[in-house]
Amino acid sequence: MSLSRDNASRLYGRDTELALIIRTLERVRKREGGPAGAVIMLSGASGAGKSALAEAVLVEAAQMGFDCVRTACEPFHEGMSYFPVRELVRQMAHGRPVGEVVAEHFGAGSPEVEMAAVSESISADPSSRREAIVATFTNVIMGEYRKPEALPKLLFIDDLEHLDVGSADALICLVSRLSEGPVVILGAFRSDRVAESTHPIRPVIASARRMEGVYQNHEIRGFDLAGFGALVESLLGGRTMLPETVTKKLYEETEGNPLFTRELIRMLCSPDPRSGRVSLSMVDDVWTFDGDIGSWDIPDSVEEVIASRLNLLDAEERHELELAAVVGRRFAFAVLHGLMEAGEEELLRDMEKFLDVELIRELQTSDESFEFSHGKIRDVLYAQLSGLRKRRLHAQVADVISNLRASSNEDWDALIGEHLYLAAKHAEAFPYLLRAARNALATGASSEAAALFGKALSSCDGVVFDGDDSRASIQLELVNALISASQIAEAGRVLGKLTSAENPPSIRTVALDLLGDVLLYEGEIDQALVTYEESLRLAEALDDVEALCEVLCDLAELHGRQYERQAGIAPASAEQHRLQYIANVEKAYGMRADLAPGPLRARALRNKAKLSRVSGDLFTAESLYRQAIDTVDGRVASHRFLIPYAKTLRRAGKADEALGHIERVISWSTQVGSARSQAIGLQYKATILMTLAADAETFAEANATAERALHAHQSIGYAQGIRETKIVLGEIALRTGDYERGLQWLASATDTREMAHDDLLEAIAIELDANGEEDRATLIRGAIEPEAANA
Repeated sequence: MSLSRDNASRLYGRDTELALIIRTLERVRKREGGPAGAVIMLSGASGAGKSALAEAVLVEAAQMGFDCVRTACEPFHEGMSYFPVRELVRQMAHGRPVGEVVAEHFGAGSPEVEMAAVSESISADPSSRREAIVATFTNVIMGEYRKPEALPKLLFIDDLEHLDVGSADALICLVSRLSEGPVVILGAFRSDRVAESTHPIRPVIASARRMEGVYQNHEIRGFDLAGFGALVESLLGGRTMLPETVTKKLYEETEGNPLFTRELIRMLCSPDPRSGRVSLSMVDDVWTFDGDIGSWDIPDSVEEVIASRLNLLDAEERHELELAAVVGRRFAFAVLHGLMEAGEEELLRDMEKFLDVELIRELQTSDESFEFSHGKIRDVLYAQLSGLRKRRLHAQVADVISNLRASSNEDWDALIGEHLYLAAKHAEAFPYLLRAARNALATGASSEAAALFGKALSSCDGVVFDGDDSRASIQLELVNALISASQIAEAGRVLGKLTSAENPPSIRTVALDLLGDVLLYEGEIDQALVTYEESLRLAEALDDVEALCEVLCDLAELHGRQYERQAGIAPASAEQHRLQYIANVEKAYGMRADLAPGPLRARALRNKAKLSRVSGDLFTAESLYRQAIDTVDGRVASHRFLIPYAKTLRRAGKADEALGHIERVISWSTQVGSARSQAIGLQYKATILMTLAADAETFAEANATAERALHAHQSIGYAQGIRETKIVLGEIALRTGDYERGLQWLASATDTREMAHDDLLEAIAIELDANGEEDRATLIRGAIEPEAANA
């Protein structure tokens, strides 16, 4: 008698963990007390039992009325930005367009529908598209709870050790909005694969930990010797009468790892390939051992046990599973059928056999997919293939997927490119990888874009480039991705080669400008200025309009920041920066007509708008900000565009309109789960409320909003936001007559507690003047004389 499928699947020894998880599911389902949602992580070594516990949780959740959706991450999804997120959305939307689903939930003219449109907008900047993608993911999920009859939902994501950065951002957004509906995020990952603090799952866990009562982690370990005998009985599904030496030997070999134990028991229940003898068998409803423990040839690892089991398959069955392993942990039946010469009926029979012996399991998805019952099975199959066979099979998979795909998009490009890359068909892989890299960068998936650009570059030998593309120009795109992904050291390494004299001036111009960005990021302001100036000289010599405008904008913004910072501290230096700031803004603005609509043109307009605002020309500033917003995508409600526009409207006496735009920023940032943008929105809402306040009640509202902003800034450690909000709180105190409290806030903001009070107030006023906030500066200066009189 062999180990049955039901017995092998039985969960043992996880009663405590399962009970705690069920209790959480009950709380979420009943929506009584505590947070509306939950995040549950299962971590541990490979084979420790994470998947078995997750499967048990899914069964319990379904019985409790949860709508369960599942997906997994895996190495072959590298470059497929947002893969697990998009897969979950695809399942929840049942194949319908996402915009249609969001409109059904929120209404056709809602901000959420606008957000969904931005997620697919080619005119939106990458950062805004990334924000829109992660927000729309959460909107699809949470929108269901606008209907009271909606079911609670459980989202299971396996193999989170392979999570991409974009999907991590989407999960962080969902975590931040778990108060909106009964949603449980269940995840599983190998602890040894996420040890580094930079792993994408780490910020997801950190965001969940910050929310009281939301997060729980279960570290799944192997069993000790005391509980091991019961584990064996559970796996065998009946009473045992095994010699203690047998149980102890099993434990010593497996170290209590459930997967290793299950596979080893399965091997012992099967006839020995050499002798035909079965070591474990059931006699009179009791499992007994009939063998020589001294002659046991026990494999050294779970991988070897699995390999022994796979060796029992016939050649055709083994080949089918090898093809599936090359596709990935999950594989669609249509893809596997496309790879096989066998007919559909024969392949179906083999799939059913694999299901019966638990090599694979069927997924309840619309694309008729299966997955290996454990990642180790797929890993063993793949590892045993020769390099040559792997390459041949990857090429076949790429060909089948190319024929099956319905349309060209970045997901298919990345997947096909990856398989061709692994097939060593580099020239064929190159265009797929390059398209996927550019699409990833356009959607803000910078880390994935950097990896794809790197593979494209390693595949481009002998390739005839299209248009203006070259190896060096693609390296510049790689640098942009690296900088966006905060991989600054690697970006600097690549730029070190691109700025050398042997490169064409057109490449060196852009490379020097990007090197300036890197130096600025590292705090090397003087060296950044020198590098930007060198790039400027080359751009002028080439008469390259875009490169020239880009570096002019970089110089303008750097000089502008230095002027604002030094205005109240180092007047002479500040004046030099002010003059350079104005000159560079005007030059870039003068080139606007030669620029295509897009981020660069918007940047030149926005810088000119700010200059007009701080110079007091509010009418021009208002018009220019509007043009800048419309040049990119007017539906984007990012603080980068709307906060300075709202500042201008406030100064122009249009405070209500300004507040409307601030509320758009807060709504946008709430949808995308951006704590920083939300804090900035609250900060400027408090500023406007303060300037409008006329009585104790309205000042109290302004103060409460500013305190919310300060708390939000402090929770993420945003130093500039903390400083500016403390200034607002100081102003509110001064305006309400609490001079001592006001001075405390201002001293705390500037970190200059030893400065004389009138000098402190004047320094703050000068800084506000530099930012075009003359009315606020005037009121600050008005506090100098009363303070002097009190002294």
